[in-house]
Amino acid sequence: MMHKIFFLYKSKSSLKIYFYFLRTKLLNIFFKRKIIHLKKKHEALIKNKKITNNYFSSHSFNFYWYLSILNSNFNYLEIGSYEGNSAMFVANNFKKSNVYCVDTWVKTKEYTNHISFSHIEDNFDFNTKKYKNIYKSKDTSDNFFFKNKKTYDVIYIDGHHLGSQVYKDCKNAWKFLKNGGILICDDYIWNFYKNIENNPCFAINKFLKENRGNYKIQKISNSQIFIKKIN
Repeated sequence: MMHKIFFLYKSKSSLKIYFYFLRTKLLNIFFKRKIIHLKKKHEALIKNKKITNNYFSSHSFNFYWYLSILNSNFNYLEIGSYEGNSAMFVANNFKKSNVYCVDTWVKTKEYTNHISFSHIEDNFDFNTKKYKNIYKSKDTSDNFFFKNKKTYDVIYIDGHHLGSQVYKDCKNAWKFLKNGGILICDDYIWNFYKNIENNPCFAINKFLKENRGNYKIQKISNSQIFIKKIN
């Protein structure tokens, strides 16, 4: 855990970041049974789906916790949908929700374990085809936000992880996130690029500093940060 705290320090994290990171560690002990239950439940849901890498199941509890307090017909947007794992979770557990998925389905250098991304999009289509409340947009996040007219109760950012793009996605998402809505950023503590400023954590911290007073941090796990818009 100490190397993660040191990474947060190098990424110019505020004291609040450390507090919520450590707080989450303690709460996870208390909610261990529920965390395991929801993880297994989601794994059962995707058992017969085409999933190359199950990146999402470990996040089931956090998503369920924060999405369950919203009105049942909420608008959910995710930037970066991969094989539709998180989209299926939302669409299945919150059947009145509207789930909007944006992805280019084009390989970036972050994905060192895939030769081609064409099968990833095929898997998304196969996995989500039965859900009438999932809407697919094959586009860059920049283009999507430029054309977008909707507002959202939840926006999940898990697209291109280069810091400059993460920062841009956060700024664009904030414009269309409703007051009281939740912004979720994935891979918050992910040290991929040698230059610390190119990682998501540095970019997200920069965004938070610029919007001080307009948000409240809800939770920080090993890989995600949940931010509530309050102004």
